[in-house]
Amino acid sequence: MPEITPGPWRVESEDGNYGIFAGEDLLAVVIPDDTPDRDARKANALLIAAAPLLLNACRQLKDLLENNRVVTGEGFIINDADIRTSLVDALMRADGYRREPPRP
Repeated sequence: MPEITPGPWRVESEDGNYGIFAGEDLLAVVIPDDTPDRDARKANALLIAAAPLLLNACRQLKDLLENNRVVTGEGFIINDADIRTSLVDALMRADGYRREPPRP
């Protein structure tokens, strides 16, 4: 899997369009035709711009949870299998290996 364009990514607004940039490189544009609601366009652009940070956080969390159970100070055991499954699904999608959700 090729690496993504390194972050940080940022959002710039012009005439109701939102561009997502890495350095001087334009990576994506959220335009009014895609989403008529300006607040939604901005929120989508900000989410896209956060992608490198979110991907890195997911990878770190997956590594932390790998074959691990969470045990509270009171001895309560939390099964993290669902969290791990969701993280693996998100990472596989981000890396281009999966397009559909996993089957139950």
